[in-house]
Amino acid sequence: MFYLGIDGGGTKTRYLLVDEKLNKVADVEGSTIHIHQVGVEGIQKQLNENILKVCEEAKISVKDIAYTFIGVPGYGESLEDMNKIDAAIKEVMVTPYSIDNDSVNGWAGGTACKPGVNIVAGTGSIAYGRNAEGKLARCGGFGPGIGDDGGAYWIGLKTINEYTKQKDGRKEKTALLDILEKEYNITYQYEIVDIAFNRLQFNRTELAKFSTVCYLAAEAGCPVCKNIFREAAAELFSHIEAISKMLNFTDEFVVSYTGGVFKSGKHVLEPLQEMINESGLKCSLQEPALDPWNGSVLLAYSLAGNDVPDNAKDILK
Repeated sequence: MFYLGIDGGGTKTRYLLVDEKLNKVADVEGSTIHIHQVGVEGIQKQLNENILKVCEEAKISVKDIAYTFIGVPGYGESLEDMNKIDAAIKEVMVTPYSIDNDSVNGWAGGTACKPGVNIVAGTGSIAYGRNAEGKLARCGGFGPGIGDDGGAYWIGLKTINEYTKQKDGRKEKTALLDILEKEYNITYQYEIVDIAFNRLQFNRTELAKFSTVCYLAAEAGCPVCKNIFREAAAELFSHIEAISKMLNFTDEFVVSYTGGVFKSGKHVLEPLQEMINESGLKCSLQEPALDPWNGSVLLAYSLAGNDVPDNAKDILK
């Protein structure tokens, strides 16, 4: 029998099929299955087309798939959307399956399905964890404006705000001023307003890119930008702390991390590690054991009643 993991993302979806020994037999990439981007019919079209491609690549029938796990972006954040997604996928699937938020794939890949937490800090932020008893918890992921604390969009807005204060003299100038103006070719006093609202249309993804400016300034020694990353680390730590309380971790657990914010390296990881040490939490901070699409197939494998082997990381890599 075979096991299919589906890792839905904001722009792409990965379909990974393994056999009973976790050997990869098919790997297909399709478009997003986010309901707000493709609608119900788009979800069904993508799943139908790409599951067929998986089966063709593996030279099997759909009925040879013992179990499928589908990580859907945005799943669970709106009851109305969730009901629509459930109904849409039910019409497509002919073999056993489960659906959950795509953050679950991050946890499964990051910890290789071991007790622990995976924290994602990309454009936004979210954390997900499970304990040894199988109890699960999610924290964050409320979206731009009202959440996503510690994510790149959150960092980007703080960076722009600090720049405006340095620009008009409310704050002392640092390396940030020159770096941001060079990166965005700023030539006059209030051009940042035109950039943010007119050129970039206050687009979340574009404004998140200002987090890279924050990184460059921190690397150049800007104390303010270093502190922005420390504040981001504090927000991300609060996710870990909240989940550890919800799941009542008593034994040591893993905390894996994914997302572009962590590319800032020491600027966020060092303060985050300090906060973990000072808190007394029994956890180890590590890079993810596997990518989310590998996590999705591990979930399909385990939900079918199989024990995930200790060397699953080595097999899937």
